[in-house]
Amino acid sequence: MKTEKEIFYWSRTLYLSLEKNPEKSEAIFTNLKSSLGKKIAYLPSIIKKAEMIYNKEKKAKLYLSHRFDNADIIKKIKEEFKGIDKIEDEIDENLLAGFRLKTKDLLIKASLKDTLIKLKNKIYGYN
Repeated sequence: MKTEKEIFYWSRTLYLSLEKNPEKSEAIFTNLKSSLGKKIAYLPSIIKKAEMIYNKEKKAKLYLSHRFDNADIIKKIKEEFKGIDKIEDEIDENLLAGFRLKTKDLLIKASLKDTLIKLKNKIYGYN
C-alpha cells in the first residue's frame, strides 16, 4: 500500500475514534503508537492529516450578499447543524441578496439570485 494512502487510512481511523470516544484519547494514542510499530515515523503525518479531516468535517462556509451582523444566522446554523464547530463568512458580490451555506456534503442556496434562476428555469421549461 502506498504511504500516502496508508497515512490517510490511519488518520481517518484516528479521527473517527477520537470523535466517538474523546475521553479515551490517551488510550487511543497508545494503541495507535503500538499498532504503527516500525512505521512510528508516520505519526506526525497521521496527526496532521487527522486535524485536516477534523477541519473539513466540522467547518462550514457562509457566503453573504453584503456585510451585516450575522451573529444570529451563525447561531441558527449551529443549532440546526449540530456537527459544525466553525463557520467562516465571506462576501460574494455575485449574490443579490441572501446567503449560501456550504458544508462538506451540503449546499444551501438561500439567495435572491438562486430564486430568480429557478423562476427563469421554470418559465422557460429548463430543468
